[in-house]
Amino acid sequence: MPNPTPKHLPHYQLSPWAKWLAKDHRFHAFAIEQETLVLVDEHQRKHNLHLLGIQPGIGIESGWFWDTLLFTPTDGGILRFGGVDKEQSTMLQLSLKRHINQHIQRFYQQFAPALAQAAQEARLIFCGLRYIRRAVAERWIGNHLWLATGIKLKDCLQHLPAELHQDYLAIRPLMDDTHQEVARLNQVFIDQQTQLFKDFFDQVETNPLTEAQRKACIIDEQHNLVLAGAGTGKTSTMIGRAGYLIKAGLANPEQILMLAYARKAAEEMDERIQSKLGIENLTVKTFHSLGLRIISQVEGVVPAIDKMAEDEALRAAFVDSQIQSLLEDERYRSRLLNYFLRFIYPYKSQFNFKSLGAYNAYIQENDIRTLQGELVKSYEECEIANFLYRQGIAYQYEANYQVNTSGPDYRVYQPDFFLPAYGIYIEHFAVNELNQTPPFINQEDYLAGMAWKRTLHEKYQTPLIETYSYLKQQGRLTDVLSEKLLAAGVQFKPLPQNELLDQLNQLGRVSEFSKLMAQILSLFKAAYLSIKQLVEKADKHEDLERMRAAAYLFEPIYQAYQQRLRDNATIDFDDMIGRAIDYVESGRFSSPYRYLLVDEFQDISASRARLLKALMAQQPEASLFGVGDDWQSIYRFTGSDVALTKDFQAHFGDTATSVLDQTFRFNNKIGEVASRFVSQNPSQIDKQIRSLRLVEQSALSLIKTDQDLTGIQAALDAIAAKAKPSASVLLLARFNFKRPDVAALKRAYPQLSLQFMTVHASKGKEADFVIVFGLDKGAHGFPSEKATHPLLELLLPQAEAFAHAEERRLFYVALTRARHHVYLVSNGLNPSPFVRELVDGAYAVSIDEFSGPGFQEQMADIPCPACKTGWLVPRDSQRGSFFGCNQYPLCNHTERACQWCGGDLKTQDRFRICENRRCDFVEPICPRCEGTMVLRQGPHGQFWGCSHYRKNAEFSCSHTEQFIDLKAARGKSPVKSG
Repeated sequence: MPNPTPKHLPHYQLSPWAKWLAKDHRFHAFAIEQETLVLVDEHQRKHNLHLLGIQPGIGIESGWFWDTLLFTPTDGGILRFGGVDKEQSTMLQLSLKRHINQHIQRFYQQFAPALAQAAQEARLIFCGLRYIRRAVAERWIGNHLWLATGIKLKDCLQHLPAELHQDYLAIRPLMDDTHQEVARLNQVFIDQQTQLFKDFFDQVETNPLTEAQRKACIIDEQHNLVLAGAGTGKTSTMIGRAGYLIKAGLANPEQILMLAYARKAAEEMDERIQSKLGIENLTVKTFHSLGLRIISQVEGVVPAIDKMAEDEALRAAFVDSQIQSLLEDERYRSRLLNYFLRFIYPYKSQFNFKSLGAYNAYIQENDIRTLQGELVKSYEECEIANFLYRQGIAYQYEANYQVNTSGPDYRVYQPDFFLPAYGIYIEHFAVNELNQTPPFINQEDYLAGMAWKRTLHEKYQTPLIETYSYLKQQGRLTDVLSEKLLAAGVQFKPLPQNELLDQLNQLGRVSEFSKLMAQILSLFKAAYLSIKQLVEKADKHEDLERMRAAAYLFEPIYQAYQQRLRDNATIDFDDMIGRAIDYVESGRFSSPYRYLLVDEFQDISASRARLLKALMAQQPEASLFGVGDDWQSIYRFTGSDVALTKDFQAHFGDTATSVLDQTFRFNNKIGEVASRFVSQNPSQIDKQIRSLRLVEQSALSLIKTDQDLTGIQAALDAIAAKAKPSASVLLLARFNFKRPDVAALKRAYPQLSLQFMTVHASKGKEADFVIVFGLDKGAHGFPSEKATHPLLELLLPQAEAFAHAEERRLFYVALTRARHHVYLVSNGLNPSPFVRELVDGAYAVSIDEFSGPGFQEQMADIPCPACKTGWLVPRDSQRGSFFGCNQYPLCNHTERACQWCGGDLKTQDRFRICENRRCDFVEPICPRCEGTMVLRQGPHGQFWGCSHYRKNAEFSCSHTEQFIDLKAARGKSPVKSG
């Protein structure tokens, strides 16, 4: 029979009979463990009750054979523990009562003074005299969390002396939901401060600050992110924040640091601080000038800035001169030539692409051209062409075969390569060892074409050399080709290195390489890497041989650059940030700044973020205030990382986010289009931007023309007809080389204030009207589809998964420079994917406003069935009109067009019928070869003959018919009816 031991904590276990027969035998055992009553059920599961949650009065209910102990939780109900031996129940009851009472007494002996202490601290922290930071609140609740157990007890007040009741009532809301209560107290504080400093916020800038701006100025979390949409007054908010901190007595001017990116922006901000706030001893710097101050203070002398730091052209010229000097070294020259011949383009097998369009995009993005300058259709063809060139073997790329082989598609046979000195043709077939084609190629048709080509060469006794894609994958392509050429009697006359270099110079390849090395130099220094670390990064890349080759070519250039700085006792801008970080992190520089205010925060880079964190770490109460807009992050190519804004709290810590959602610049129609467009990327922070200017009509117009100047002039004519005198107009293009003759335009439109800028340079600018031109598809279109060198990618922030994410933000920047109207100029036959999205997505854009000579009626809207990414556009040839893919020459798919109006033809039964309802063109289809039946004149009168009939041609169709009823075809056409 179990016996509780009074010397130990109360516990009990049912007898085997009680487990089976007792009335209340849900629990088989209990025990007091520290501060908890633990009940064990029949399945050996434990149920815990805190002793503070049990009323001391333990009841006994007597039964025939066993007693039941009755526990009463403070939150209501009765818990029954049956099967207790009748001789032991009273002793258990007394033991439990005594233990629970003693526990409660001990608890409140500790609880009362702790409550008083917590309340005293709370009165200081949550007093309403300043904003409550999350870290402070969490530190307080962390120190006093155990008090929540007692505070939440229903009878807590009964155990406390009367003088602690007020403390209890004050603490209770914080213990129930700390974050909600802190948010409530902070809102009360914000409302009070808004009223207290109303006059200041009304007058600090030319226009009174908005409610959102005032709230952003007052909130004082340790890390503050202010998302300021385009034209929402971010600089005014920065000025307001600095002024509020001083007026409210939170900081002295010497404790505030304001940072801007550009020198001009910092100077303008400093001027406004002095004129609006009357403060001269507040520090306003660029990141670089801040770094210079830190270095100067630690080293005791102001370091000289190298001229190359302030002149990109000078730095590029230095890199170019180093390369030219290094070319005198045979080893470096060989490495560079090897790079150009093997690694200038990234190799991607056709078998890794699912569509012809995707593969063609890879070719176009990398502008894969031979040493003769030809744009080829595959990397493997480029390798063959370059091999022939450097072996001194003259070749022609895709020259017409010596026999006319035009067939139903009107094309003549064009072998990949022809060696005129030997009469030899080379065909490179895209097949693997199993004779399988890439996924996007119709294998049956392709293999049939291979067989046809072989038969053709046998028939006309023309020598043919074949190579295959699998040879490239095996690393044997040029070796096998060399063997076959030598066997065919081809003589190799390898070009000397100097001739190859001359050719590369003529093609601009060396100059492009110099620009690449200059870019790598800047990013490499900003990343604080050693050459060894760079090579280690390269070795982890999938194209490691190419990456390693570029890294080794870069090393002597970097060493020469660093030696130049040492010889001149100068530093560059990257040194300013790097050395400053070292001095702050090591403690050699002691930061006086408690409040860091950063403008254009979306442009922050990893190095600048590291400097901010180092400054923050020196001041326990420091606060970071970043104002920016992730929708306008457009400088990744310089190292800016939009993730630092989008994931601000993850990078910096507890964050209060404010949104400035009222723009003073563009109207609602521009805002609706721009916001919807940039928000297609789901990783952008969601926000609603409200416009002060409300209009009903569309404020964006599309001008379809293949001549940018025609579109610009049309837009300027429209603006001049409605704008006030001296209205400002920004001419924007993705690239500077598209700059029009602005002086001529100014003479033609003297009543307008015209200015040209690249879209990047226009950031922060605004105008009454904006004209965006060059909105075409391609490497130099908008978006730019030019690939970034992988070695640069290694040094840049991680690329975003969403297609053209940064280019999309750049387009948003272009749209939001305008106050009243935006004009978009695009070639309708090769439009920018962005323009196509605006049209296909039914955005509020006027698309038919401009028509007539020089303008296109519509955009290309017939998808190419071959490559799936191009569009069929009208073209003309000697044989008449046709539609061809706008991705030509990479995609050479064609379709017939209406020979009367040039419109699209649709097949209906055995006829092709023009879709233009105003055109009656109909042409019959040859039932034998699907050519076109044309009316001919013979010795016995007129007849219908196939257009594919040719004398002395490889392919000819002689099908004829005497009569074809065209009127019946027109009558049946659904295109012409209804």
